[in-house]
Amino acid sequence: MAERRGRGRPSDTLTDTSAAIAQAALQRFAARGFEATSLREIAGDAGVDVALISYRFGGKLGLWKDIVSTAGVDLREALEQALGDSDPGNARQQLDHSTRAFLAYLLARPEIPRLLLRDITIDSDRSQWLLETLSLPLHRHFIDLAQAAADEDGKKPTHLQFRVANFIYSAASTVARRERLGKLVDGVGDDDQFAAALEGVLLGEGLGL
Repeated sequence: MAERRGRGRPSDTLTDTSAAIAQAALQRFAARGFEATSLREIAGDAGVDVALISYRFGGKLGLWKDIVSTAGVDLREALEQALGDSDPGNARQQLDHSTRAFLAYLLARPEIPRLLLRDITIDSDRSQWLLETLSLPLHRHFIDLAQAAADEDGKKPTHLQFRVANFIYSAASTVARRERLGKLVDGVGDDDQFAAALEGVLLGEGLGL
């Protein structure tokens, strides 16, 4: 029987159980995709009754949305922190700090880009939801910073929106395919080497601005 939630702040037990479910689901969704993953598998990995997942998250789609929403919040916090650590009067520095924070987030949580890339290219309600709740806000964040940096330098870059979109998707795709890249590219075997190569290639020209 599913445990009933009382009023007030969730207990540590409730929070820990929900976190365990979310982590198990993230690993499954990232490795196998939404359709190929069952709630029973997630429940087994998390060590909970399958009915508890529906009770807590409203089913598999609700659990998936919760994971993506949490990732979006974490990413926005990382980007806001990066802006807080940079000079608000220096648009170029703000752009640089934000792009590095974005790459650091992807490198620290590679399951997230793997999860997102499985759904972003499929014409479904999930892909549309991803676009509206994660991709577009992220795109607008970098567009505003990139435009400010270009204005500051007196430049008029062509295809600015395309450059930003290409940076975002290239970063996510590269991190998601790290294992395969390691078989094709020499010198990116450990974490530091891979991070350095990723920054060098994607940030070396400052989004081409």
